[in-house]
Amino acid sequence: MTERLYEQNAYCRSFEATVAAVEKENGRYIVTLDKSAFFPEGGGQPGDRGTIGGCAVSDTQMNAGGEILHYMKKEPDFAAGEKVSCALDWTLRFARMQAHTGEHIVSGLAHRLTGAENVGFHMDGTLMTVDFDLPLSKETLDEIERQANERVYENAAVRAFFPSPTEAEKLVYRSKLEFVERLRLVEIEGVDLCACCAPHVKRTGEIGLIKILTAVSHRGGVRITLLCGRSAYEDYAVKYKNTLYCADLLKEKHNELPRALDALLEKEGALRLKLAAASKKYTDQVISSAPRCAGHGAVFVEEATNEELCRIAEACKTRCGGISACFGGDDCKGYCFAMSLPDEKYLPFTKTILEALRGRGGGKGCFLQGKCAAGRAEIEAFFAGFAML
Repeated sequence: MTERLYEQNAYCRSFEATVAAVEKENGRYIVTLDKSAFFPEGGGQPGDRGTIGGCAVSDTQMNAGGEILHYMKKEPDFAAGEKVSCALDWTLRFARMQAHTGEHIVSGLAHRLTGAENVGFHMDGTLMTVDFDLPLSKETLDEIERQANERVYENAAVRAFFPSPTEAEKLVYRSKLEFVERLRLVEIEGVDLCACCAPHVKRTGEIGLIKILTAVSHRGGVRITLLCGRSAYEDYAVKYKNTLYCADLLKEKHNELPRALDALLEKEGALRLKLAAASKKYTDQVISSAPRCAGHGAVFVEEATNEELCRIAEACKTRCGGISACFGGDDCKGYCFAMSLPDEKYLPFTKTILEALRGRGGGKGCFLQGKCAAGRAEIEAFFAGFAML
């Protein structure tokens, strides 16, 4: 079993170790050491990265025998028996320690305030998802977040320890698993006591900011996404910059954005209604002026949306009694065909029209829509000689 330095000192960034073995498996190299400060994936937290003997460690896992496996993509230049210098990617490790301790605070408070149990935890980078078995309202989550940050300000002590079996029997702690041996508890003073194998910060003040980003219903409870520490600050910095940018565009103060956006959406809704009315009036005029024909015809418009092209084509199909097409946009490049065709003629027709007009597009039912490379003269010539029905 590898000696687990991270359990003795979560702040161990570098250390010396003896290589126990170097093996190759599925295109990757696996290095085991006599001791390691690399945390192997567990409890929802990914494995550490860093270097061993100057060679990059891309992942860390633990096997059933308690050996810590350090994965490398490139063959290391050392062998079993050699002593090597090892270093963690400390920026990543510390960010995960901030995140994981912050999650314990949030989960502990959720349990204390509502009785909700943490039934799922996953860390992707430093973004976390936490699943609770009870639905939690926005107001409740806001209060949990507020109190979580208060615990940060208090700079409470965080202690990881292995209780004796006798001591463990007397303790009340959160845990998803039943432990027979090696029960490790993480205690956050006045907030939480939880079984956990991961490294944590020493005091809550090191966490920095705790921020719940989203909450969605999940399996009868709620799933939240959560950021802590540097990651929460970086997320805030980006969002604040974007907020100021939007406020500048709207010539509003940033704290007035909700009101300004509500007013903007109301105006947009009114404009959409006017635009829809104008569009209908325009297409009605085009339809009424289109010539009647005995089977097929084409209508050309200077400008039209896809929706207008389809409406005109559909109405003109009724006037023609067969196939109609509406072309619009730049040099009539956009088109919509509406047709009354039996199934056996639909596919041959679409192939014919796409080849003739050098078009691309598709559709279903009675519509064929897309763009074509043919100009108006070519289109008119095609319809002049068109006799498919």
